[in-house]
Amino acid sequence: MRAAVLLLVLTLLVVLLPLWPAFREWWKPTDVTPLPIDETDALEPEYLARRFSGLLMPALEHGLIALGGVPLVHLPANAIHAPWPLNAQEVRTGRTRRIWHTEGDCVLPERLHCLAEMSARGALRTAAGRTYRALLSGAQLSLAPRTRIIRWAHAHSLSIGDHCQLPARISATQVLVLGREVSFSLLHAPVIRFAGQVPPDWSIPPDGRWSIGVAEGVLWDAGSGTGRAPRSLQVAPLRRWRGDLVGDSHVALGEGCEAEGSVRAGGSISLGAGSRVHGGLVAPGEIYLAAGCAIGSSIVSETLVVLGAGCVVGVPGAHATVRAPRVEIGKGVVVHGTVWSGQHLRTTTGPQDGDLDPMDESGLGAAVRWNAVSGRGLANADLTIPALRQWGGDLVCQGDLALGPRCHARGSLKSHGDLGIGPGVQVDGSVVAQGDVLIGAGSHVGGSVLSETAVVLGPGCTIGTPEHPATVSAPRIEVALGVVVHGTVWAGASGDAVGALQIDTEVELDEHLPDLPQLPALPGRAAA
Repeated sequence: MRAAVLLLVLTLLVVLLPLWPAFREWWKPTDVTPLPIDETDALEPEYLARRFSGLLMPALEHGLIALGGVPLVHLPANAIHAPWPLNAQEVRTGRTRRIWHTEGDCVLPERLHCLAEMSARGALRTAAGRTYRALLSGAQLSLAPRTRIIRWAHAHSLSIGDHCQLPARISATQVLVLGREVSFSLLHAPVIRFAGQVPPDWSIPPDGRWSIGVAEGVLWDAGSGTGRAPRSLQVAPLRRWRGDLVGDSHVALGEGCEAEGSVRAGGSISLGAGSRVHGGLVAPGEIYLAAGCAIGSSIVSETLVVLGAGCVVGVPGAHATVRAPRVEIGKGVVVHGTVWSGQHLRTTTGPQDGDLDPMDESGLGAAVRWNAVSGRGLANADLTIPALRQWGGDLVCQGDLALGPRCHARGSLKSHGDLGIGPGVQVDGSVVAQGDVLIGAGSHVGGSVLSETAVVLGPGCTIGTPEHPATVSAPRIEVALGVVVHGTVWAGASGDAVGALQIDTEVELDEHLPDLPQLPALPGRAAA
């Protein structure tokens, strides 16, 4: 009898002991009220933030001191000028598990990890190297370098410092700006800018694009609208300004910059990938244009001009001149005017240019069969399209698909293998591939970019438009400097905003990206 009772007790312990943590949480909750997750959550990245705000505001109005069993601390608007009322345990451990809300601006305390939700009606700034569960700001949220977010963060505008770790949902109502070496899972905003340099004490402009001024060493003349840099000038990516820029020494523009004027330098001029200058370039030294740049007027150098793949000089109807003792021109370059080389002219031609029939109206040759009813083209094998080709309609390739520089696809692209897009390419529709997708420097994709393995966005490229938001989705995503995405970036396994990313458009995609383990596709990707 005693043995039977002992056996019964042991059996009950084995069955009930694993349920003890759940029973303890039910009896005395230690977490905020569970947030219901439904199909709306999958369609709205900011759903968790909206749901938490819907629970927090009524609790504040009723003066509650707890939310879902978690203590709630309500700070006044002037709390930014006073020390936080931390208890002894929080001071000793450097961790708080209370929900904090302030009615004004807020700078989170140093040496404090916040393991519950933090909210501010005004601007909110984190401390460097700290971990936060969730952050909500009614204005600008600034994440200091090495910040880690566990669940979600939402604000009107949001800046992310270097080396942040974001295995969470990061969303903004207006604009989201990222620094260097940021790892992420889900980013969502009308405009996402991978700027590479995000000063935490700067307010974000409505479009997320800073100009250049005294901080960069540029002095502007209000009368002439000309900026002068007395020393060597290095402009960060994605900057935009109006007026001519004159540098007494060397001038270097980062990826994706836009100058509404001309650029002159006393030394050399260097433009990052995807940069755009509405005027001309003049310098006694070398002038170097990375892939995918666009110059509206003439380029004059006393030594050397290098035009990267997919660059455009001049505009139709306005004569432009590229002049230097030595000129080097990459694939897919377009010059509306004259190229004048005093000593040496070097061009790079595609050895595959003869593979396609120049009389074919689509520009893709007999390798593509077009359906007259649907307007869709089908390639039954691997397809490599030379530079400067353009066509209308969707293109489906049953192998690997590669587009040369400065091509224009007035439709969508789909590949059953890898898909590579050269510099300066424009795709009006979406890009979908079962293999890796590589978007070249300075390219523009009007629709979404989807892959079942990996996506690499080259420097200075743009995905989506303000009127038509797009989605970049893959298990692995790498984004270079100067990239702009209108919509959502969703990395199923790992997403990285890297620093300088050099992409050789002549290498195979499989050689550029290391082998990835087989990962399950994100929901809906196979159907897309």
